[in-house]
Amino acid sequence: MANQAKAAIRHPIVFRILHLAIVVSILLLVITGFYMHRPFIGGAGFLMSMARGVHFFAAGVLIIAAVLRILAMFLGRSRDWRSFIPTFADIKLLPRTINYYAYLSKELEVKKKYNPLQMMSYSLVFIMVVFQIVSGFALQYPDGWLSWFNYGLFNNEIQVRVAHYIVNWLFVMFLMIHVYLGIREKFGEIKEMYMLPGAAESRQEAVEE
Repeated sequence: MANQAKAAIRHPIVFRILHLAIVVSILLLVITGFYMHRPFIGGAGFLMSMARGVHFFAAGVLIIAAVLRILAMFLGRSRDWRSFIPTFADIKLLPRTINYYAYLSKELEVKKKYNPLQMMSYSLVFIMVVFQIVSGFALQYPDGWLSWFNYGLFNNEIQVRVAHYIVNWLFVMFLMIHVYLGIREKFGEIKEMYMLPGAAESRQEAVEE
């Protein structure tokens, strides 16, 4: 069947809502996770209980939002899983993409919704989300059904906790870079993604098979 190109909304409203839920839940998880690791404000008894409650609530929101977003990649009219998996043609654009971000090139060539670096980083974020969810449950229930994770994949709970903590820092670094590049490239798209006043829906050429 011949491909037909048409203008499509780049970020449908459902994607924006799920993106907001994922971002807010990750921020809450990062902040409360650091507090649980090392309380940085007094009143650790009450605040620790509150931090744990917020942490578990945000984890539940993240699980639901992440599952729905992954399903949306493959189902529905706006499915976009191809935008997250780089092909050989996308990899060929990687040197030019790196040159662009290094201020060695003025133009960025993009054939899909995202460029190759975005594809790889967003795919890595989903992997980190899955790891944090699994390791978080493994730490909460060390001798439960995820005991293989604590004592098989890792040697003990301490190593799992360290890995969970390191990935927390990776989220911090990703969010900082993500926000910086968003402001540098298309501030209007940030307004669109977070549904701020004055935001306009961006469109792209989509290929329907």
